[in-house]
Amino acid sequence: MNVHAEKQASFLFRLRSQDTPTGVSNDTLDALMQKTGLSKTEVTHLALRNLADVYLPHYERDDAALTPAQIQTIREASPAGDVPEESFTMTLL
Repeated sequence: MNVHAEKQASFLFRLRSQDTPTGVSNDTLDALMQKTGLSKTEVTHLALRNLADVYLPHYERDDAALTPAQIQTIREASPAGDVPEESFTMTLL
């Protein structure tokens, strides 16, 4: 039996004295806690999760170009497959 639990990473979070474009005050954090019913830790985790969802990729990074076979598969699956290519002013592929 392991009597030593693995310690989770943590950090100190300092609130601003007033709200700014990149920070929140204790009053705002309290209002968020009241509105959501979440704890300070949960509100912080939710905010960081939302930032991660917006700014971090949701897929494994791949620098390789699509192969002609992959492009063909995408075109065949596309509902715009019957539209002549000349009808488009911009294409992704």
